[in-house]
Amino acid sequence: MKNKLKLIALFLTMSILLAACGSTPAPTPTPPAEPKVLTLAQFNPPTGLFVPDLLLTDYDGNITSMIFEPMLNYNPDMEFYGILAESWTVAEDNLSVTFHLRPDVTWHDGEPFTAEDVKFTLMFVGHPAYTGPRYSNVANILGMTDYHEGNATDVTGLEIIDPLTIKITTDVVYGSFLYSIGTRPIMAKHIWQDVDVATAETNTAVASNPVGTGPFKFKEFVPDSHAELAKNEEYWGGVPKIDTVILKAAAMDTASTQMVNGGIDSLIISDFNPTSLKLLTDANITIEFTDTVTAQFMSVNTRLEKFSDKAVRQGLATAINRQQIVDELLYGKANVLSNPYTPASWADPGPDAIDNYEYDKERAIELFTSAEGYTYENGTMKYNGEPVKYTIKYPSGNKAREQSAVVIQQNLKDIGIEVELLIMEFAALISAMNAADFEFLLIGMGTSFDPDQNYIWEVGSGFNACGWDDEYTFAMLDEGLKYVSVEDRKPIYQEWAIYMNEHMPNVWLYNPQNARAFAPRFIGWEFGPSGFYYQMQNWDIK
Repeated sequence: MKNKLKLIALFLTMSILLAACGSTPAPTPTPPAEPKVLTLAQFNPPTGLFVPDLLLTDYDGNITSMIFEPMLNYNPDMEFYGILAESWTVAEDNLSVTFHLRPDVTWHDGEPFTAEDVKFTLMFVGHPAYTGPRYSNVANILGMTDYHEGNATDVTGLEIIDPLTIKITTDVVYGSFLYSIGTRPIMAKHIWQDVDVATAETNTAVASNPVGTGPFKFKEFVPDSHAELAKNEEYWGGVPKIDTVILKAAAMDTASTQMVNGGIDSLIISDFNPTSLKLLTDANITIEFTDTVTAQFMSVNTRLEKFSDKAVRQGLATAINRQQIVDELLYGKANVLSNPYTPASWADPGPDAIDNYEYDKERAIELFTSAEGYTYENGTMKYNGEPVKYTIKYPSGNKAREQSAVVIQQNLKDIGIEVELLIMEFAALISAMNAADFEFLLIGMGTSFDPDQNYIWEVGSGFNACGWDDEYTFAMLDEGLKYVSVEDRKPIYQEWAIYMNEHMPNVWLYNPQNARAFAPRFIGWEFGPSGFYYQMQNWDIK
């Protein structure tokens, strides 16, 4: 009986324990973290030409900046630092630089990055069939001219010492070596080596599906809308903290509201109206300003006979109230510009050395009528006896630029010139520019902090919209590259800038400050004259 009671007690105890175990809730699994998605906005959508050495627009360049990497670049303090190059050594004669590349860097498809990729990239730009605007950046590499002209199959100045070391030699001292060669984004040889260079620009299979070494990988491109990038889990600089970056177009009229409502994390600012800025700052959005080497200008089609006389172009500059544009449309956040260099460049000759073409209707009329074929009668400007009527083409998206068009239209009307304004989608504008199908274009361009502008002004360059073909320009720009020190180069570039100020192939309008808005949750960015694509793996969302 006693044993039976023990068994009953044991059974009851086990039942209680089992019941207790059964009533314990299973541990709740930790939900996966929400993906960190960062949305960046710009004035116009990317076009899909994601090839650094072929693209012509910042709208595509903003994508490639996150995908491709150069050997060197500028940090926010405008000092060179190594990216794909761990270090570099400049020869005593300044004719060569040896780059020591980072080990363990892989392309987004897993292939290793080597010195072969560097050599291939520079030879791609120098290829006889290359259609992009950057040949002048590599033209001084020893042997590149022979290769470019089809007289050689290799470039003697590109010497691969080992898989992670390349020595690059120039035929003469090349003042902008580190910028022009060192900052060229590197392309993958194993992807591009079988691509026809002559048709690379239209080869969407590779041009619109970029493979780089950068912190973000290409994921999706939707024409006229956006591009989407995903973090590179194998990035040599550390896995990015952001999972996805979306870069989309947003009209300035609605972008600020989108940002306040949380739909945009960073936005380029072009409307400096204090009321518009207050809308952002009241929402705890940070706005940062920095000096730039960006120019906004009216490109004049110098191929046309009616614009061939510099007096006409000088007349245009004098007729346009550029100070009004700066004061009223940009609220003082810009400098009036009258030469190819901005005040942020050491090559800028300064206002005392040039004609600033201050707004003066009477002088503008005098300049026009000093040119052959132009007369001014009863308030009407005529060319070869016919009333003058011009068309200005310009892209949508940049509010200050759109408003500038209206000011220019009124200013030219005041000297008897009728102006038609034709606003266009950016892709259509680029097509018109490439076909030289325009009289005036309102466009902007960011140049480098090195004053070498060969890549802009050489004949056939996609940046030379105005069609400027001038031997003095070519000679002076070449002369400026023969020296290394700023002290030696400065007077050459300043003399050329004074010459360009006299001839005005572009009517330079203003040099805006760069302003960018950052949402409160966007952290880890560093913003300076070189932009904010620095250490992107540190971008984060709080």
